[in-house]
Amino acid sequence: MAGLTGRAGRGSPPPGCVLAIETSWRVGSVALAVDGSVAARRFLTTPSSHASGLIPAIREVLRDAGAGVAHLAGVAVGAGPGSFTGVRIGGAAAKGLATSLGVPLYAVSSLRAASWAEEALGAGVRLPSELRGEGVPSGRPAGTGVPAGGGREHRYVLLDARRERVFGACYDVGAEGPVQVVAPHGGTILDVINSRPARGTVFMGEGALAHGALVRAAGYRTRSHPAGVPVADAVLSCCAWEPVDAAGWEPDYVRRWRPG
Repeated sequence: MAGLTGRAGRGSPPPGCVLAIETSWRVGSVALAVDGSVAARRFLTTPSSHASGLIPAIREVLRDAGAGVAHLAGVAVGAGPGSFTGVRIGGAAAKGLATSLGVPLYAVSSLRAASWAEEALGAGVRLPSELRGEGVPSGRPAGTGVPAGGGREHRYVLLDARRERVFGACYDVGAEGPVQVVAPHGGTILDVINSRPARGTVFMGEGALAHGALVRAAGYRTRSHPAGVPVADAVLSCCAWEPVDAAGWEPDYVRRWRPG
């Protein structure tokens, strides 16, 4: 990734080391940016071990970059929605680090980050098998990012919320990053389809793939992973660099039904 500003962010990241945490999905990730470029990352591929694996992953990315916790100038976190437990784990860790170190905390919608995953990761990142995007019924190869020629496309990200529900949001995506069209929400796949997204909208994310037959029957395309996956690199890329109150901030769980 070339840098953390100039596309989706309105401000500038703090100089030095910025840690990003994203654990809203079954594959979590941690990334460390140094002076505006990602220097190290780790993927957490076992959902049940996000809690136990997060701190070791943070230590590893710091070690890879030759830095320590004391070098952190800021912490960015995927704010949800997504897995209730995963969002809570990432949010608590980010708040704890920012508060204890006295550094800014930045929060980014996990759905927004997911809409920019391909661009944030780029073609040179070694991905775990869960993110390699085999069998893409999308009309273009995975990993190609923003349409050629400076074009734009609407991307509707759907994450699986279990019990036939999804979390969703839609973004108008161009070279400068994702612009929100439909705010993060909960509901069913039929709620989304019946809202009549714009023609040409591309659906992505685990929720879109799980309901791919219905999405395609409604006249839309789907795109496979890593498109639509919230990743720490994209949290950094999509950050507006406007700090939140670390003590009072809470993740955006969105759903009003019971966790589970």
